[in-house]
Amino acid sequence: MAVLIDHTNYTQYLKQSTQGRAGSPDGNVYFDTATGTIELISVEELATFDHTSMGGGASDPNQLTNADGITMRALYLFESQEREADETLRTFKRGTGGKYKGAGAYSFINGTKLDSTVDDRKKIRSSGFVEYADVGDGETAVDRIYHGVTSVSNVDAGSAPYYVFAADDAEATLQAATTWAEFNRSGEVDEVVQVFGTTANGDTGAGDFDYTDDLLIVRLRTWGNLPDEATSDLSKIKKFDGFKGGYGVRDRVNPKNTFTLADVYGGAQVSPWTGMSLEKLATPQTETGFNEADGDFTWVLHNTEGGTALECAAYLDALAMQDADIDVGAGTYNGWKGREWYVCNDDEKVQTVELSGEGLFIEGLSSAEKLNVVLTDDAGDTKTYPFYSGVEINVGAAAKGDANAWYHVYYVDGAAGADFDTASAVVVNDSGGNPVKGVCSSADGNNIISFTYDYDGNTQAGLSAGVDKDVVVEVESYGANSIEPKITYFTITRSETISVLCDPPLDPNA
Repeated sequence: MAVLIDHTNYTQYLKQSTQGRAGSPDGNVYFDTATGTIELISVEELATFDHTSMGGGASDPNQLTNADGITMRALYLFESQEREADETLRTFKRGTGGKYKGAGAYSFINGTKLDSTVDDRKKIRSSGFVEYADVGDGETAVDRIYHGVTSVSNVDAGSAPYYVFAADDAEATLQAATTWAEFNRSGEVDEVVQVFGTTANGDTGAGDFDYTDDLLIVRLRTWGNLPDEATSDLSKIKKFDGFKGGYGVRDRVNPKNTFTLADVYGGAQVSPWTGMSLEKLATPQTETGFNEADGDFTWVLHNTEGGTALECAAYLDALAMQDADIDVGAGTYNGWKGREWYVCNDDEKVQTVELSGEGLFIEGLSSAEKLNVVLTDDAGDTKTYPFYSGVEINVGAAAKGDANAWYHVYYVDGAAGADFDTASAVVVNDSGGNPVKGVCSSADGNNIISFTYDYDGNTQAGLSAGVDKDVVVEVESYGANSIEPKITYFTITRSETISVLCDPPLDPNA
């Protein structure tokens, strides 16, 4: 079983090779004194070799792997071990130096480099390092600096963490940044990223840049999981150098997103997601109908096929994973580089977010689904919709079958004498302002008369909005074979569905 090669096991798993990878290597570390390079020859290149400490002869498995890699401390100690035993190696300047083992801080000195033909730098774990040019005294002129990035929380094996160096975390800065990149391996992060390079000393492949004072942002956006982000600021790293840092990015299951990505986004997309698109408007649009004041929104999620709040959230998840333009408007906006569009708040509602003075509005939600969102406008103000209680009155088969049967709903105890059983009785209006009354024959196949009530907005009969209301429904008829009169009292509460039974039998007295 492959393992990380570190200071606890390097004597068992490392062996100096007499030839490099271009020849016939017989070990997994080759000190090329002619070119000043160190080769880390992994199992992918050399499956087995004869290693006395392992006792298997020529079939000893190579424990150095591309996936698990090696720490700088192990390589530093191994070079020291080999220089003690190999007097030929002593005739050359050593290639590695130690800075501070607790932070995994080491260096390559005297112009020594890891081999770049297969990029052996990608095999370094739990470490950072500085590469120095050969100027005669070991550590003066810096060619490159590599910072070690280590995730300190769970990252799923199939996740693809990615990162960027930027001057700050402003949205415009991140959209313009060109250094976005995935880490070399999926799953938990433990590798180095270059933060400085100069060709001034003759290292032609080093590049010419300096990110040592920048902000490092590490992100996770995995389908079915909550997005996450960690930064060097949060890790208390103010300047990068050749050491490692821990980043608290982690994978957590998103219990609200149980959909299949192919259904939500891509060529196999299905309804309602075929009716969704995201647009940044040239001019913010004003939206109305909230419990609060009207709000202006720069971004809008079009939802022409009536997707639910969670279906809209899943679509936004998919867009945030796209390293491409996700704005159907005139502008360009890269989803991978961009914001998280929503959070699930303490009430488990989908709450859109505002960033850089730009809020997000979701169109096409049903009356019921509007209660499952909180929308944040350009000013950063949250907007909610009035709560509509759904009332279902079962009038029974006899009343539905009676062409003369009628129903009527009143407030029981209104303000200033607006009471039922008086001339001042007030008829209950539905959320559209229509009086709740009619014929029982209009009931559905289950004998149900349904209406929605504006719980947060209705102030009829002098009663306050947003409180429970006692009401009464009457069901009556007349003529031969009619139903008995019946009356049922009930309370309209802040509930999605209020079921009421008012099902009179046939009237034996008619």
